[in-house]
Amino acid sequence: MNRNMNSVSALFTLILLAGFVFYGCKGGSGIRLGQEIPSDIKTTKLSEILAQPSSYNGKKVVISGIISGQCPSLCEFFFKDGANQVTIFPQGFKFPKLESGKKVTVYASITSGEENVVFSALGIRTE
Repeated sequence: MNRNMNSVSALFTLILLAGFVFYGCKGGSGIRLGQEIPSDIKTTKLSEILAQPSSYNGKKVVISGIISGQCPSLCEFFFKDGANQVTIFPQGFKFPKLESGKKVTVYASITSGEENVVFSALGIRTE
């Protein structure tokens, strides 16, 4: 009987642990990766950055929008704010599989060149 109780106890612990893992991965708090998103930086509209990219070169910004897709190798994701869309690359961490349509806040470093604007994610948070 003691052996059966140990088996039941182990099975219950395993089920409980699996529930925590499942809830933690799929649950309500979302994903947080990289650096913490500073609360003292005002959110910038993507349209403002794209309208004057050279004025944001070398700066760090916070942007909010939705995940509109992700490359199959998970090396980048596509960020949309209104009618504008850009590619977000991770800096210092890797992206997991991200859910399209999810709201996301990104703490990003901006690099503006002659023809392109590169958004390097320092941290992200999904809802």
